[in-house]
Amino acid sequence: MQLLKSLFCLQGFDNRTRFFTIYSAVFIIFIILASASSSNLILSFVVVALFSTILGLASLRRLHDAKLNKNWLFAPSVSFVITALFIIFSEQHASYYLLIIPVLCCSVLLTYPSKKQTDKNHILGYLGPVDLSEYQQTAHQGKTAKFRIEPSLAGEHSVNIDSQEQGFQHTYSTDNFNSGSQATQVTPSHVDVGELIRLKLLNNKKAQIAIISVIVVVLAAVFTSWLINFLNTTPLDAEIDTTNTQVQVISEELVREHPLEMPDNFTLFLSAHQGIVINWQADEVTESKLWSQYNAQGDESCTNISFNKGKPIRTLSVEVEKLNGINNNYFANFSPLDSQTLVQALAFRGKFTLCGYEFSLKGSQAALGKNKFYADWVNY
Repeated sequence: MQLLKSLFCLQGFDNRTRFFTIYSAVFIIFIILASASSSNLILSFVVVALFSTILGLASLRRLHDAKLNKNWLFAPSVSFVITALFIIFSEQHASYYLLIIPVLCCSVLLTYPSKKQTDKNHILGYLGPVDLSEYQQTAHQGKTAKFRIEPSLAGEHSVNIDSQEQGFQHTYSTDNFNSGSQATQVTPSHVDVGELIRLKLLNNKKAQIAIISVIVVVLAAVFTSWLINFLNTTPLDAEIDTTNTQVQVISEELVREHPLEMPDNFTLFLSAHQGIVINWQADEVTESKLWSQYNAQGDESCTNISFNKGKPIRTLSVEVEKLNGINNNYFANFSPLDSQTLVQALAFRGKFTLCGYEFSLKGSQAALGKNKFYADWVNY
């Protein structure tokens, strides 16, 4: 619990190792959850809000640790939020490449070393008001058990352990000092890889241009992919001949499978694309198509199916076909996207109205539950 609290701490300090671990976990888990919850916008927004908060607070503690301006806080968190929202709404795998932008922003913070002189007091990379001493005690006990020194029975040779350690440190320091300047010439007194990388990039215009070029290429590729996908899903222009299109749609709707007779004299079918079709017999009419969503023309009472509770569901079309020479066989076709919602409503609502006709749903739940093709859509 304390470790979890430290993730939401405002006043603490995170060293580079802890910050790298946090932001790596945030990006990896976000990719997994965003792919799994792409159809649930509410869950996606909760994930973005939670992870952007964790990333923002980790960035703030990293800024405290490196004694940097807090304005740097907005670069990692804001870029992550914008990128995450674009990934959710675009629903394209190529958009995940945009995560390179917040990753680069977070990586910049890794190039700054800790400015606090108490870095040795960090526990799991954290220093702050949240008490993580239990983790330090566990590590300390393990180390003590590993390097335990057995007492000596020879009194004349027994010495104080602390004095031994001090003597060892003194000898080590003296040996290093007496070894001359040869060691200091070979190994620098302080070399920070992060600082070195940042300074090299700041002084190298070619490297900066290369990084900017990579970002521009990624943005262009993602935008091109999004534009192509958008154009492919755009409805056809009105100038295109609709005759062939209409014939194709009609021929697909004629595929009706898995009939299920319901208690109040109507029957369910499944179309070729798993869309629900409701069939009943009523008054004879002269028209063969009562309603079509494709041209938004026809009987307005057939535009949707209304239940005694809940929201109505739109129909794609309502047609009337001849049976025994009589034009009284009604077929209401629905989108496959509404199949589960429609079956759920048929199972748990009391009645519905369609094209001016009212039907009772008493016993519908039992009928749906006995049919394997419709039972999977009923959630109890």
